[in-house]
Amino acid sequence: MAKITDPDDLIISSTVGNLGVDGNMWLDTSASTISFAVFGALTSAKEGVTHQAIYSKLVDLWTTSAYNKFEFPMYTIDAKSGQYLYGTDGATFSGWVFLDDTARTYPKDGGWDEYLTNGTLDRRYVGIVSLGGVNSGAQLYFQKTSTGSAIDFTFDDAANEGILIYEDGGIDNQTFFKGFVREEAKKYKDSVLADTGQIATGAYIVNLLLSNEDDLNITDTDANVASILPYTKINIKYFDAAFSRDVDSVTNRNFGIVVDVGTNSGVDGSAPGAASVLTTAAGSMTVNEFAGGTLAIYTGTDENLTFPIVSNTATTITVTGTIASGSGISFTAFPSTSLGASLQEIYTKVQYQLRQNSDIDESGTGTVNGKTASILLDYTAQLNAGFFSPTNPNGGGSGVFVAGLEAADINSIIFYDNTAVARSYPYAAVGALNFNGVLVSGGTGYYRMYFTDLAGSADYGLTGAITVNDTSGNPIQGTISGTPISFTFDYTGNVQGGRTGGTDADVTIVAGNAGSAKPVVATGTITASKSISFTLTAEQDRAYLV
Repeated sequence: MAKITDPDDLIISSTVGNLGVDGNMWLDTSASTISFAVFGALTSAKEGVTHQAIYSKLVDLWTTSAYNKFEFPMYTIDAKSGQYLYGTDGATFSGWVFLDDTARTYPKDGGWDEYLTNGTLDRRYVGIVSLGGVNSGAQLYFQKTSTGSAIDFTFDDAANEGILIYEDGGIDNQTFFKGFVREEAKKYKDSVLADTGQIATGAYIVNLLLSNEDDLNITDTDANVASILPYTKINIKYFDAAFSRDVDSVTNRNFGIVVDVGTNSGVDGSAPGAASVLTTAAGSMTVNEFAGGTLAIYTGTDENLTFPIVSNTATTITVTGTIASGSGISFTAFPSTSLGASLQEIYTKVQYQLRQNSDIDESGTGTVNGKTASILLDYTAQLNAGFFSPTNPNGGGSGVFVAGLEAADINSIIFYDNTAVARSYPYAAVGALNFNGVLVSGGTGYYRMYFTDLAGSADYGLTGAITVNDTSGNPIQGTISGTPISFTFDYTGNVQGGRTGGTDADVTIVAGNAGSAKPVVATGTITASKSISFTLTAEQDRAYLV
């Protein structure tokens, strides 16, 4: 199949009833209409025929008395830029027009105006032509207004079609146009008028820069993303106020969009003071899904404090301890066990959401249609969140933050905040604590990590021994619930006990399990690495008396 560019390939049918039987083009001189059908070289409306070939065919026909007794149907302003007029010869108005909208799907490589016999501009079509290769069967689509619905082009694959942008007494969509190509397991591309230097649409060609290629960071099929973990616990929130939290320094950074990875983030936390309950209006939590987890507060009096979560409802989080009075608090609730999603799985779910013709906003604030929402993530050698400064219809800002990352991934992501500035976590060493069976038995064992290279009495074995903190400022200690147990360490910024940031840290880890394992000690060094491993092997304790 090929697009007709030669007017000799257009064969005039003997009658409209034989159109498609003995010809592929019909001119009704009584009704002043033009129509097409598949025949001969015209193999489909998708391939079609160029306006220039239509114009040239009409010029040839109007050299004969059979046609030149009638007014000439069209006028070409410029074939190269695809500017055509129908219903006028450039001086007088004849009212020639395409028979119907099916006939209007055949012309290619141009935009056009349609005039009534009284000279009124009745309709205007912009000729949308996409540039770049797309996969076979790709369904490109578009918006005619910035808040409009997604509309599929008539045919799949690359686009070459006239789109109605003006109708007398009806629509007038000539100031905005955006095209999309978003296919499963392919890279996404959006294109707006500004990409090709245009500021408005009109009766001419507008090229959209739309192409795609295999996306090697997509990890699963749509069917699995829609139905199984970890994908079903990854959600997007478009806030109406800034989500504010520290990333790269003690200064909070603002983000308008948060991807929750098994977590629940909000910007409307409210606490009455001298109480243990935080309230959020979003109502998106499942009852007690965060029980046993941690509530992190990022703004207000309790900035950077964490609280153990006792229970939660759809809109409340009850903790151990007292939350200071406040409202408009940025917070994140973490589950007792991390979701364990990789960066690729997070990216896969977000890309899936951006192909859904439905509301993907979990903030409870507004409606964001996935198919027309801005691209949120870009995956190169790392995951870039907010790189494209996406539009946030709810007004909280264009910055994108991802909550609930795995410890091993925090140095492989960059967040762009509401000022479009890249923010990244200080370098975090990542490691694992491995325990033998008697330490794990019953889930009752304990572990704690101490420094052994500090000055004064701050080292393990001395009265002022300091417990090592993780990247969130929480002590590396706890119950041995399984093995291995991962940990992080702010290699760059940790200055506990006067240590020098950016240097190796000598540590001692202690562990035990009363009635099961004798106390054990292991030593090691935390380096600038993501694959640190410490192993604690204890003897079985047969002498312990309860």
